[in-house]
Amino acid sequence: MNVAAEVPVMDPTVQDLVSAALSKFRAGDTVSTRAMLDAIRHADPSCEDSDDHLVELIVMAAVGRTMGVVFDHRSPDERLARLS
Repeated sequence: MNVAAEVPVMDPTVQDLVSAALSKFRAGDTVSTRAMLDAIRHADPSCEDSDDHLVELIVMAAVGRTMGVVFDHRSPDERLARLS
């Protein structure tokens, strides 16, 4: 019986950017979403993917490499607005 899981199609270029940014860390390290977003945007200023999409890719890749993730990419003002 063949079962194919639905896997979202990812832009290889963006996935490559995420992989390159994560390559500076080792298994067991904790990565900051803010630092990762900054590294990706610095590596490719023309990247049009949203922060939320990039964070999703970062989390999937980091967890797959047994890394921890700190969700610190939202500004304090943005976090307060979401709580209201």
